[in-house]
Amino acid sequence: MGNWSLLLNHVLLLAEEAAKESPGIFEIFGPPLMIMIMLYYFFVILPQNKDRKGRDSFLDHLKKNDQVVTIGGIYGTISGFSADGTQVTIRVDDNTRIRVRKSSIESVVKSEGSDKKSDETPSK
Repeated sequence: MGNWSLLLNHVLLLAEEAAKESPGIFEIFGPPLMIMIMLYYFFVILPQNKDRKGRDSFLDHLKKNDQVVTIGGIYGTISGFSADGTQVTIRVDDNTRIRVRKSSIESVVKSEGSDKKSDETPSK
């Protein structure tokens, strides 16, 4: 019985020494976790912020008579803005106007007439 208690004491001492020398969970997983967070920030968050700022700038520079296309594919000309600036009235046809959210405008398109005028060169 004495040998078993001596062996048990020896195993417990070894376990205590191993616990003192083993690194903590932060020392093991901390640096890789920090690297993953930094990579996520640089490859996901920063590009999203840049895109959002560009889109906000685009929407802020819309003006009356701009020819636009909405996210739904509707082409028209801006005929007015709401008082709070969140809605845009788009003229689709002579007597047809649609009111949409400003954020639903996808892009500004050039008019066909302005392209033709800039492409035409006077021939002599």
